[in-house]
Parts: sequence; structure tokens; C-alpha cells
Amino acid sequence: MADALLLTLDENYIPQMKVLMTSIYINNPGRIFDVYLIHSRISEDKLKDLGEDLKKFSYTLYPIRATDDLFSFAKVTDRYPKEMYYRLLAGEFLPENLGEILYLDPDMLVINPLDDLLRTDISDYILAAASHTGKTDMANNVNRIRLGTDTDYYNSGLLLINLKRAREEIDPDEIFSFVEDNHMNLLLPDQDILNAMYGDRIYPLDDLIYNYDARNYSSYLIRSKKQADLAWLMDHTVVLHFCGRDKPWKKNHRNKFTSLYKHYMSLTKRYLA
Repeated sequence: MADALLLTLDENYIPQMKVLMTSIYINNPGRIFDVYLIHSRISEDKLKDLGEDLKKFSYTLYPIRATDDLFSFAKVTDRYPKEMYYRLLAGEFLPENLGEILYLDPDMLVINPLDDLLRTDISDYILAAASHTGKTDMANNVNRIRLGTDTDYYNSGLLLINLKRAREEIDPDEIFSFVEDNHMNLLLPDQDILNAMYGDRIYPLDDLIYNYDARNYSSYLIRSKKQADLAWLMDHTVVLHFCGRDKPWKKNHRNKFTSLYKHYMSLTKRYLA
């Protein structure tokens, strides 16, 4: 039986999605995935091309075009595009018989098997996510004060979603009302919504393993008392996340993991040729 993956993006991020899918395929041999893609305006030609590429991994693409009906009462602007709601409202778009799905941002690499993550018991939670706590936990404290919460501040780049509970507990109208009432205070809108409204119903994952912020190698090394060096990461970390504006597919990107990402870009060209 296939496991389910979810991505939400536009045409500009299809190349990065292909790199992510290649990394999943290489590091999860024998595991089959159904890939759901929620979008609003990707062309049929692009979707056909993407679907044919994923067939080379024995993956099946299920594109879902989100209509505007659900968002008639939502605050939608350049800063609050309707795409930001897709991952939070995944249960509204996905098939009813789908009980669980793994959402991934396209600016990620999967460098080890997803088995343990996909076996995580989240039956008592809406979803599982990781917090980028950093060395001092200062960001967590600031966000708790800003959003009026007492939980960690979770990153929305990787979400293991319990769709059954999400359909029961996530109300689109409540989200739209929250955005309308709090839009002046939202810095990272979809992530702020996730934490402010559902932070106490999130199963915590270890970011060192499942949502490693590729900008912060030195911080992770210090936090781990120098255990989490590059060799350790290549053996243990499952998901690398290239957070922030500076992306590894850009010409002048330089950090510990730039070469690794470029390597997977080359592998993608080879596998999908």
C-alpha cells in the first residue's frame, strides 16, 4: 500500500519538487508514494510532465486544483495568498478515505529513510511538527508572547497530518476569522496560524532529525555537544530544510549543504532523463 505525500506550490517550484522526490526515491528504496499536489494555476502540460517523471519512481501524482469557492470569505492578498491556507486545510481537498499524509515544503531534501516518521503514532493529535528552537530558546519565548501561547513555535515546513482529526477540528471559517482579526500581528502567516490555533494539538518532532534548518549547522553542533557533525547528520538526519530566502539552487548559495543539494540536482537530471 502506498504512503501519501502532500505538496502545495506553483509552477516556479516544480524543479525543486523534482529534486525532493528524487531524494525520497533514492533514500526510501521499495517504498511507494501517492503524491498529492494542491495548486491553483499549474498548467496541464506541466502537470502531465511532472506526472510522467514521478512514474519513473513508481509514484503516482494526484493534482488537485483548488477552486476559489472555499476562500470567498478569506483574507486573500499578496501577503496572504490563498495558497498559504492549503496545508492547513488539506482535509478539505483530499479524498475522504485518506487518513494520514506527510506534507513537505519543496525546499527540502530527504537524506535517510522516512520509515520511523511514518510510523509515528499521532492518533491523539491533529499533526506532528518540529520546532526550530535554536541554541537559547529565545525565538520560542518571543513567539509565545507574540501569539499568546505556551507551546513551542512549530515550523510548518514538515507536517505529518492526521486527516481524520484535522477534518473534525480545523474549521476554515475559524481560520479566516482569526486572520481577519489578527492580520496586523502575523509575521509568518500560515505558521503563526498553525501555532496560535493548534499548537497544543501538535505532536513534537525532533528538528535535528526531521526538520534540520540547514542555515544553523553551528548551532546544532553546539546543542549536541559536537555530536551532530556532518558524518552524524548523514547517518541520522532524515529531512534537511533549506529555510530562508537564500536557496541552494541559486548560483551564489554557500553553506555546509550546498554541495549536497547540487549533488541531488545532478542525480535528478540523471534519473529523470
